[in-house]
Amino acid sequence: MIIIKSFKNLKEIKNRDEYVKICEINYGNTFLDVIGINEHIERILPTEIINLNLENKFTDIRGLTQSGKVVLIEGHAGKLSRHHLERYYGYHRDSYCRFSKEIISIIACFSAEVNLKKAMVEQNICYFPIVVELKKIDGNKYLNRLREKFNNQVELDHKDCGILVHLPLFKLDVSPEEYIREICENIKEFKNIPEDERYVIIPAMYLNIAHYIEDEFEQEKLLEAINVLKYCENELDRQLRLAREDEARKVTERVTEKVTDEVTERVTEDVARNLLRTNQDEKYVHEITGLAMDKIKELKASL
Repeated sequence: MIIIKSFKNLKEIKNRDEYVKICEINYGNTFLDVIGINEHIERILPTEIINLNLENKFTDIRGLTQSGKVVLIEGHAGKLSRHHLERYYGYHRDSYCRFSKEIISIIACFSAEVNLKKAMVEQNICYFPIVVELKKIDGNKYLNRLREKFNNQVELDHKDCGILVHLPLFKLDVSPEEYIREICENIKEFKNIPEDERYVIIPAMYLNIAHYIEDEFEQEKLLEAINVLKYCENELDRQLRLAREDEARKVTERVTEKVTDEVTERVTEDVARNLLRTNQDEKYVHEITGLAMDKIKELKASL
């Protein structure tokens, strides 16, 4: 499981395309399965590309498949223009030059209308991207399956979790806002999402809440419901939090032990006093209470 965003960084995200990074860096294979591409990403490749002009370029997701191909997944908001296509072709070309492997380029479009679907050829590099119009993917069958698992308290597997974060991008019978509210309620009420999956699902839900829910008060309630401050953290932040929690637990245990010891000591001394008041022998009181003889003599003198 790859944790890629801290809560601080999430709050600064303005570009909706970032949602693709949240989804695909952990659930890219779920996306490939949904759109019917028979490939399996076995590891994520570095996304920073430096071309011959020493310019830094970034592709959203780049992964190496089991068959030895390289998959590029680009999230795109708005109209897909020739300018965008040329930029994505640059990612395709640089990846081909770096890895010398077959490249599968996918453009995942948030817009409901995409008219530009053209190929580009340069020497021996053919660029013919797969343009996926996300709002034309019927997500209702997946939503019904998730609802059934939540209702029956069946643990979600990795693919289910991948579907959960992708569904707001697909065509649904409910609005994205209704879906977000429903999933947040399920996250709050049920425990059938594995803990490690929550570190990806909840950052994605944070972005959905910020994008789809307009009322700030409702945003705060939904964020509180999914425990956003715990799960929207990078691994370093998480380790620091766990260390702090562990130290706090140890301090609590030490304080509890100290209080327990003090209470036990007071009770024992009270028992000793009561025995001494009945003129019991000091040695007998020692055997019964375990108190030191000096302490027993001190207690007897104070009566």
